[in-house]
Amino acid sequence: MSEMQNRAENQVLALSTDRLQPRIQRIGSQDIEITFLGPNTNGQPTWIMWNANEPHLIGMLMQGKMGYHFEQRTSVGVDRFENMSLNRVQRVLGG
Repeated sequence: MSEMQNRAENQVLALSTDRLQPRIQRIGSQDIEITFLGPNTNGQPTWIMWNANEPHLIGMLMQGKMGYHFEQRTSVGVDRFENMSLNRVQRVLGG
């Protein structure tokens, strides 16, 4: 399990590798349901993130060779961030 410490609120972002077992994580002011899907077609571990309170997709996280890749749905389309640390992923999510 990968973990990252949030200094401001002393919270830990934990990415489970238990396949298809959703876990709710508090990131910033929101509860996010994170589910490990397994490896994608490129063999990268992949997680999907949902708003735990409302049924809408937040984004998809993949672990690459140089960091994490995050695709996030926005009102104007999809934002893709590449080679990010987990700390940066948490900041993008509002934590």
